[in-house]
Amino acid sequence: MAIRSVLDDTEREDLRDRLRRLRPDAGAAWGTLDAPRMLCHVADQMRVALGDAPSRPVHTFVTRTLVKSLVVNTPLKPPRAKIRTAPEMLTSKPTSWDADLAACLELVERVGRGLANAVHPTFGPLSPAEWGRLCWKHLDHHLRQFRA
Repeated sequence: MAIRSVLDDTEREDLRDRLRRLRPDAGAAWGTLDAPRMLCHVADQMRVALGDAPSRPVHTFVTRTLVKSLVVNTPLKPPRAKIRTAPEMLTSKPTSWDADLAACLELVERVGRGLANAVHPTFGPLSPAEWGRLCWKHLDHHLRQFRA
């Protein structure tokens, strides 16, 4: 099974279509985020990826090697259970749905152009290809959370 990525034009457009189908009142299948907060969360992750939002490194040898390999470089899906995220990826607050959606769609495009190369707080340095895979997985995870 291939590992999907936002660097792939078809995969990126599929994610963008799914984001456009998402509604602000969509109910979550799991977790505590509502749809507007989730949209800000995935946008924050991409801002970190692009270096637009600073992050504080907390990575260790184990998270930079073993955990990164499993999460970023395999097709394994993240569990539905609550996974603690970096605080930098929960900084934006919802404004208007249309503005937040437009910002998220633009961030998907920027990551999809291979512009992400910042240091991940938990996984350490990531290449644009690794960020492309991680952002695809993260977006897919949260879009499935809202059945989009």
